[in-house]
Amino acid sequence: MELTIEKLVYGGEGLARTPEGEVIFVPLSVPGDVIDAERVVGRQKPAKASIKALRSPGAERVQPDCDIFGQCGGCQWQHLSLDAQRDWKQKMVTESLVRLGKLPDVAVAKTLSPPTDGWKARNRVQWELVPDAATQSCKLGYHAAESHTVVEFNNCPIIPAPLNQLAQRLRELAQKDPKIAAKRFRVEAFISPDETMLLIFTGEKNGSLYPLAEQLMQDFPALEGVCWVDSQTKDASPKPIAGKTSLQFALAGNQYRVSAGQFFQTSYAGAEVLLQVLDEWLSPSVTSLLDIYAGVGLFSVHRAKRTQRVLAIESSPGAEADALESFGLNGITNVAWKTSDARQALRTLNEAFEVAIVDPPRGGCQPEVLNWLSEHIEKQLIYVSCNPTTLARDLKHLVAQGWKIDAVQPVDMFPQTYHVETLVNLSR
Repeated sequence: MELTIEKLVYGGEGLARTPEGEVIFVPLSVPGDVIDAERVVGRQKPAKASIKALRSPGAERVQPDCDIFGQCGGCQWQHLSLDAQRDWKQKMVTESLVRLGKLPDVAVAKTLSPPTDGWKARNRVQWELVPDAATQSCKLGYHAAESHTVVEFNNCPIIPAPLNQLAQRLRELAQKDPKIAAKRFRVEAFISPDETMLLIFTGEKNGSLYPLAEQLMQDFPALEGVCWVDSQTKDASPKPIAGKTSLQFALAGNQYRVSAGQFFQTSYAGAEVLLQVLDEWLSPSVTSLLDIYAGVGLFSVHRAKRTQRVLAIESSPGAEADALESFGLNGITNVAWKTSDARQALRTLNEAFEVAIVDPPRGGCQPEVLNWLSEHIEKQLIYVSCNPTTLARDLKHLVAQGWKIDAVQPVDMFPQTYHVETLVNLSR
């Protein structure tokens, strides 16, 4: 069937309509594309179709910069110009607020982005190392889109050159060792401006990993450590195979320690933009600040010296260890820490705070957390979200409880993908 792509939707796909009015989602399409499409068999709603031929390209279409784009599931928008990506991220946040949040009068600012060309921006990445029957060896790569099939790469353009070099050498060494090549591993690489860390996730510690790790550290002086994580144990902590288990780096004037396996923003330049927006919205001096879903203390460290009292809540014990180390590195003494699920921590916390920052996972905040915030936060609430759909749901809840949305700022933390980070400034 012939389709014309009308717009992009959250998830990265193009939306088209059949002559009968049926909505169809088309991956790898661009608004204005006129395509010959083939319906994908299945019961998904809306239906999906694939591009069989591009009759006429949309004005925002560009040539992808990667030879496996369209096969690899890591990027969805390399075929869309960078300016258009940022425009559509703004539109997607707006649409979520209108359609899901029932907030038609909220203005969404233009998407902010670090001073980058949209490439080599990711500081953390995951690969799969899997046996390859065709070569009787193994291959290393990314998951294909909506699949567990592994797609190999030679030079991934969204990660820095040292990570590409590390991936190539890891593949070479693994292919030489039958005990490694015969097993399936998940690998996570994490790079700071000066150091690199490698995590290997397996169900059992393979003895061959020790010489592999030692060789990698000889080949890459910036590789500070290689760790093993038991993939069959929930919340397993990384165990050192060689070298250190954490990285230390500077960001926005502060020192941070981040251990293997702990969450940190996947773009340092993007994280600096988040902190800049935060500083614009917050008073230069705050009496009390509550930081919920605090991670390793990105926001607590950044704001502590401009706040009289900070309480950070985070469920990960490993994150607490990193945060306490970062507090010491920066001479911070006014942050209290609770390692707990947010709901459990707030049930026993009966005190008011001037300001709160929440940065929940993709599922958003639980209603109990939102209700507590409405009862105990006196002045200002800043919501940091990586998912516009759950953000819209939670903002609807907060507005119904008397909060006012003063600003909505998308940030392009993830160029070449549909993902967007959004900050929202709310006041009483």
